[in-house]
Amino acid sequence: MIAVVVLILILIFGLLSPNGVFLGPTNFRNLALDSAQLILLAVGMTFLLGAGELDLSIGANVILSSVVAAKVITFMGGTPEEVLAGNYSNAGVAILLGLLAAMVTGTLFGIVNATLVNMLRVNSFIVTLAMMSVGSGVAYIITGGVNVSALPRELQRNFGSADLFGVVPIPALIAVLIGAIAWFVMTRLRFGTHTVGMGSSIRAAQRAGINVKLQRMKLFGIMGLIAGLVGFIDISRFLTTNIQGHQGDALAAIAAVVIGGTSLFGGRASVLGSMIAAIIPAILINGLVIMRVGSFYQLVVTGVILLIAVGIDQRRRAAPS
Repeated sequence: MIAVVVLILILIFGLLSPNGVFLGPTNFRNLALDSAQLILLAVGMTFLLGAGELDLSIGANVILSSVVAAKVITFMGGTPEEVLAGNYSNAGVAILLGLLAAMVTGTLFGIVNATLVNMLRVNSFIVTLAMMSVGSGVAYIITGGVNVSALPRELQRNFGSADLFGVVPIPALIAVLIGAIAWFVMTRLRFGTHTVGMGSSIRAAQRAGINVKLQRMKLFGIMGLIAGLVGFIDISRFLTTNIQGHQGDALAAIAAVVIGGTSLFGGRASVLGSMIAAIIPAILINGLVIMRVGSFYQLVVTGVILLIAVGIDQRRRAAPS
């Protein structure tokens, strides 16, 4: 069903866009790049929602991870003069260390979320809402409120805007591969069964011998790891951090996951559905831009999609089994 909606949207914008620009190969490449980050976040959120958990701080995590990665890259890349000029003498090593820093930062952020939920015994909604402010604040403190820019051009040329065999953008390929792994884990491994079991009934999961606290730690750690990777992809595309962006990432990811078939209240999860649904916001925003509708409508679109997602989930829950 979701795939049909995606096809219909593509056809609508293809017909409405000037000279059919929306259906051009260049625009499809842009769509793949634009949707890659949300697909990754939606995959991580699928596990959390399936377990009855929520992470509203993933946008702040993406920002903080990208800031730490950018700082590491600029520190390790060469002399201050080289960094300012964007000509790094140690670009390769700096980029690899930046990737590692982003993923470690994101994972630790997620583990802190889980630790607080376990210790305070409060809903993850409250904890991650607070951590959203904490993560953004730390990013502002590190940068002084100024984006980190002048990153090595090799980062964009060889990764952020690079294509495999000149066809598939590397970030999009990574999103699909991680999604495939997540689908296998969710549908074929005990980890996925335990995750959905937690979402169905936390007490029943405990009685079945599932270490709920440890499982929660793993789930938030995975979400954090993915957010760190998304932060690195973000700076690799634009060669600068975006400390004022990503405010709607959590809502967009939640909307995509719920529309894709995962229950907002846990107990049911669909990785494939989340991946397909994550393309919808990218199509809408891309189509609106091509039709010269102001980019500030992005927040409106995200909000409307979230409302639709909640409505779909409520109808799905009310329907007889």
